[in-house]
Amino acid sequence: MDSLPDICDLGHVIEPHLSGGSLRSYQTNSLTQPGDNYGSVLLSIRAQVLRPDGELYEENLVAKVPPTDPKFWQFIQPERTCLTENALYKVLAPALATLQEEAGIPQAANFDGFARYYGSRTSLDPSCQLVDKHAILVLENLRSSHYVPGQRLQPYDLSHTLMALTYMAQFHALPLALRLLKPHFFQEQIKPFFEKFDWHAAAPESKAIMKAKTLEDIRKATNNNEELISRVKKLSDEFFDFLAAPSNMPDGQFTSIIHSDFWINNLMFQYGPSGTPTHMKIIDFQTAQYDSVAHDIISFLLSSVDMPILELHFEHMLEVYYKEFISCLDRVGAEVSGYSYEAFRAEVKRVAYIQVPHAIFMTRFILAENVNVTTEQKEHHQLAELLKNTGSERICHRLNQILSIAQQLDILY
Repeated sequence: MDSLPDICDLGHVIEPHLSGGSLRSYQTNSLTQPGDNYGSVLLSIRAQVLRPDGELYEENLVAKVPPTDPKFWQFIQPERTCLTENALYKVLAPALATLQEEAGIPQAANFDGFARYYGSRTSLDPSCQLVDKHAILVLENLRSSHYVPGQRLQPYDLSHTLMALTYMAQFHALPLALRLLKPHFFQEQIKPFFEKFDWHAAAPESKAIMKAKTLEDIRKATNNNEELISRVKKLSDEFFDFLAAPSNMPDGQFTSIIHSDFWINNLMFQYGPSGTPTHMKIIDFQTAQYDSVAHDIISFLLSSVDMPILELHFEHMLEVYYKEFISCLDRVGAEVSGYSYEAFRAEVKRVAYIQVPHAIFMTRFILAENVNVTTEQKEHHQLAELLKNTGSERICHRLNQILSIAQQLDILY
């Protein structure tokens, strides 16, 4: 039996969010599967809670805790990523709910893309600001509400893609509206949690391996096309330079809080009787930061959407995002007169090339084969194997598709 991380003093974390209830007992199981999560350990929790009236009921929760392997800890940097994700649920989400309430938007029409928050901490010591092994974030178990996670080996069709872009647009527009309508609050209470983040800064050896192995994949996928190999190498260097650049993003027209890891595994859909998606939740905000919304758009489209569908509907997808983005800004009272579609397309054009290598790097993770290892081994094992192994035929096929459509869309500089 694989051992699971211990959760100390869970009641202290979640009881303030139980409407007066108290935790009586709980059971945990692992939710982290090989190839499906690379930044944390996920545990399902079946909690027995006692209501103030004496009735006992069950809460189905998910706990997110830092990785146990020291090398993987270094790669993921929980001292930054945990603080950011906690702030998303503890600070930003309530501020966005208040913004919509003040605008007179009925609660039923509010943005519903976040899971319900059940508490978090960085350490058992409440006076300690440092993240340690006892850090935890507790959320609702979305599966209990019939939300289904995406399958990384099955890229999205048009209906899933358009819903994802609609939710993405709302997620981007609301923090931007908060910045426009409450600038001092945003600058002082929100933005400091979402500074620029280089997720390879503490693990340069992993970055070097990733770049080298990806070029091997590109060489294989393109039958040694030296022109494409050279272009991908140049873009890869520019992508990592972008990640490592100082955190000095100006308050641009399309600058907001972005997810930075918006792909299949971080989206969960709820379905109606006909099997069509009706609602969506966005999860895993560890790398969220303040930057251009175009980064999320292009990274998502290139990494997670069926390529023939993307090729056919690319402009329509951008239009759907833009219309929802503007509509959301307008609903909460932000000025939208300067947000033309031409300005939006110019922003996409300015940023898109940076996300081509990101999608290329992600392909190895998205199309990874499942591995059979123990909980103690799998965190570092997964990463090491993914970085070192050469690409499979399906990886090469997907890389060819990404390069082809990037050229067609004129975003492969």
